[in-house]
Amino acid sequence: MIDNVKNQNASFSGQLHKDDGGIDIEVAADGMTVQASFFPPRGEGKPLDSTYVAELLARLGVTDGVRWDELTELIFTINTERKILRTVTIANGIPPKAEFPEHIQLEERFLATVLPDDAIHKVDWKERSSVVLVRKGEIIGHIIEAQAGVVGRLVTGGEIPFSKAAVQKYIPGTNILREANDLVAGCDGKLITDGGRLAIEEVLHIKGDVDFHVGHISFPGDVVIDGSISPGFRVYSGGSITVKATMDAFDVSAKKDLHCGQGIIGKQLGHIRVGGSLHAKFIENAHVAVREDMDVPGAIVGCHLYCLGKLRMGEKGRIVGGEISAKDGVSCGWIGGKTNPATSINAGVDFIMQQKLDQAIIAMQQMSGKYQGLVQLAQTRPEPAVIILRDALEAKLKTLSSSIGDLNAKVDSNTNAIIEVRNSIYPGAIISICHISTVVKQEIKAVRFRLDAQARKIVIEKL
Repeated sequence: MIDNVKNQNASFSGQLHKDDGGIDIEVAADGMTVQASFFPPRGEGKPLDSTYVAELLARLGVTDGVRWDELTELIFTINTERKILRTVTIANGIPPKAEFPEHIQLEERFLATVLPDDAIHKVDWKERSSVVLVRKGEIIGHIIEAQAGVVGRLVTGGEIPFSKAAVQKYIPGTNILREANDLVAGCDGKLITDGGRLAIEEVLHIKGDVDFHVGHISFPGDVVIDGSISPGFRVYSGGSITVKATMDAFDVSAKKDLHCGQGIIGKQLGHIRVGGSLHAKFIENAHVAVREDMDVPGAIVGCHLYCLGKLRMGEKGRIVGGEISAKDGVSCGWIGGKTNPATSINAGVDFIMQQKLDQAIIAMQQMSGKYQGLVQLAQTRPEPAVIILRDALEAKLKTLSSSIGDLNAKVDSNTNAIIEVRNSIYPGAIISICHISTVVKQEIKAVRFRLDAQARKIVIEKL
């Protein structure tokens, strides 16, 4: 007989007689699962019968998803081993599958992520850039084909309608290429995903300051900054950099040109490297290396500035303190000051060759010391190993000496370089062209300095 009907026929406890095998069956409230507990027969009681279990399931309205093979085996197990089995799933409904339209699924690294609370205080926010960079040929995402919805079924046979999934829609735009079902980057640049637009910009436009909201920047193309570069932030560009406000130069590098709408202030002697030309209204307390020309109409104060082109300044352009090296010459308004700040102006010298030469000379000095030690050791202990080391170091010294000779010939690369001062140059300023120097001992107005290579002296001419 059937006892104990519960939960509006959602549960049955079935047992024929007191010692017979029995079963409790319960259908989940959502109609997606059926669970059962099995009780073995006792003594002379009758075993549980699969036909009887099927009848109980039918009374509960269970028509779909019954695991008949597993159920039959469970009934056999409890009848033979006589062990109670509790809360075993014996039937499952089929969940519906949502309908998906064709859409673009981005690669995981391009999806927005949120840091866990305990990680917030461990992050270097300078290093966390808001700019998402991609390389040419990199896979950005995939085209996911449309998927039809599938109706689900309850264990009682009822249907479950499918839903229509909401997906983020993207429209591929500039520099996004389709290859089969992949979307790839057509160039190096910044990935844009705002407002459903998917594109790659070859120019990075920062509409404010480079600060903690942006982080350090390392970008393969041009960088345009509407604001300033805050102290302590790095900006690297594979193209040109344009900064519209005053720039605090901590570590700035442009493979092409650097344009600064205002001035450059080198906090803690900031470093600037420019592969093209540099344009700025003024520069203060910075290390600057430029491969082409420099245009600075205002003042250059306390800087170490190295240029492979010409330094051009305005009629009021002042150089006060520091060291300036411009291979193709300098044109400015004033040099030095009435307080005699140490100001050194060098022309005609290739600073890159000069740096290589300085490094080679230091290496030569260090290597020579080791060589002399090996020579003395070989005299007291003429062992093969010592002789081999001495001879190898001697060969290196000869090669390095030859390299130093080549560099010496390349350092002074422009004997025609001119240094022009349209207003005044003050006492204490040092003028050098191709390593020939003169010290200004009194104020001179409207003057030109050039090199007489044959006489190896600086010639001073009035403008």
